[in-house]
Amino acid sequence: MSENDKIEYKVTLIGNSSVGKTSLFKKITTGEFSDKNISTIGMDKRTVQVEIEVQEKDKNVTKSIDISLVDTAGQERFKSITKSYYKESDGILLIYDITNRESFENVKNWIDSIYDSLGNQENSKYIIILIGNKVDLIGVEDYKRETTEDEAKQKCEENNLLWGGECSAKTNSDSELLELIKGYVKKIYEKVGPKIVTKQVVKKIAERKKKKGKCLFL
Repeated sequence: MSENDKIEYKVTLIGNSSVGKTSLFKKITTGEFSDKNISTIGMDKRTVQVEIEVQEKDKNVTKSIDISLVDTAGQERFKSITKSYYKESDGILLIYDITNRESFENVKNWIDSIYDSLGNQENSKYIIILIGNKVDLIGVEDYKRETTEDEAKQKCEENNLLWGGECSAKTNSDSELLELIKGYVKKIYEKVGPKIVTKQVVKKIAERKKKKGKCLFL
């Protein structure tokens, strides 16, 4: 790996509409939070850089990694578009709302959709991490917890997922959420290995995107 090469992973956020994917996406990538996000149409993509510590040749080394986060639409009519991003992803963050039982029950449908696109579950190299969002709503007005962490952990065991814990795009700081992302990225690194993108490849991708123009579904 030369000094001009870099490690890059694509991580896609999926889940039902209104579970807070866009809020998490924006908080992680910009540090900002809004209660009034417009539903994502198709996808949105931004890159953040993290540093993780991994073990190589019996010693700890720090790796700088670019994470291309992809926010996707949760509406049924966009699922065919979302599927096209699964195969390009190195990791998938499957998000549900802990105050919305339906979004939790629908996790199984998302898992089926993923494996339908990726192929055999047992041979999949992809990391799928389950995350419960909106813990800040517990006790607020008419909101109440409709799922438990034990249920989520059991679902992870049954479906070969990693449990990513519960969080809040509103009350967790961007640095706290980035720390969570770093933990997820380390799991991806351990399973996928260093996905190196050379300087030449980066240049070609940039030129191709510029040639295509501002296309929503690049």
